[in-house]
Amino acid sequence: MSTVAEQLRSAREAKSLTVEQVAEMTKIRTDHIRALEEGDFSVFSAPIYIRGSVKNYANALKLD
Repeated sequence: MSTVAEQLRSAREAKSLTVEQVAEMTKIRTDHIRALEEGDFSVFSAPIYIRGSVKNYANALKLD
C-alpha cells in the first residue's frame, strides 16, 4: 500500500497538474505541497496544519 505522500503525488501527476496549479487551486504554499508529496511534515508548525493541508489537497484532487 502506498503512503499518503505517494498517493497525492501520483494523483496530481495523473491529472497532469503542476505543483503551482495545485497551490493556486488549494491556496496551499508550493513548498508545503512539495513537503506533503515528499512526506516531510517538519515544515508544518503543528499537526493540525498537516491534517488540514492533506484534506484540502486530497479534496482538490477528488481523493478519499
